[in-house]
Amino acid sequence: MNPPDGVYRVRNVASGLLLQVESGNRVRVAPEGPPAPAAAQEWEISPVHSGGGLFHLVSVHNGKRLDVANASTESGTRVQVWKANAFGAQEWIVEEHLDAPGVVSLIAAISGLSLEAASPDDEGLVRQCEDSNSPSQWWRLEPR
Repeated sequence: MNPPDGVYRVRNVASGLLLQVESGNRVRVAPEGPPAPAAAQEWEISPVHSGGGLFHLVSVHNGKRLDVANASTESGTRVQVWKANAFGAQEWIVEEHLDAPGVVSLIAAISGLSLEAASPDDEGLVRQCEDSNSPSQWWRLEPR
């Protein structure tokens, strides 16, 4: 899928929570609205290269990119935001679910692993994991 360039909120299907930038480089899923500033829950999605199928997700709040920590290819590695670099850990594939219109998986290009929202018991942290075809790995892109 090639989402149009623009600003989106990224909502987890399982929890209904939004992908949000926290203090520092931390990313988690959180309820909509205050106390977080609106920009902390908004992401600019743009292609890495024209027509290439890879995308950057850039926090409107701090201008940092969604990033797999330490460019790891290990399942369970946390996802964070980080300043722009060329390591490939900031490139994402947006894969549409044909059987669920409007639902996508976000796949880390560096590892082929899916973006997953951890359970509330894990503070809603976000990580990359093996594809489990679970709603915790499904996302809705809501244009702003």
